[in-house]
Amino acid sequence: MSSTVVSEILTLQRRTHLVQSFSVVFLYWFYVFS
Repeated sequence: MSSTVVSEILTLQRRTHLVQSFSVVFLYWFYVFS
């Protein structure tokens, strides 16, 4: 994963755990079904 993606994830984590968790689930789902 690029540092930009990691930075975006960390930014979302600072905002809210809900958004961060949703992003992780979405990325995981996208990875599995891609």
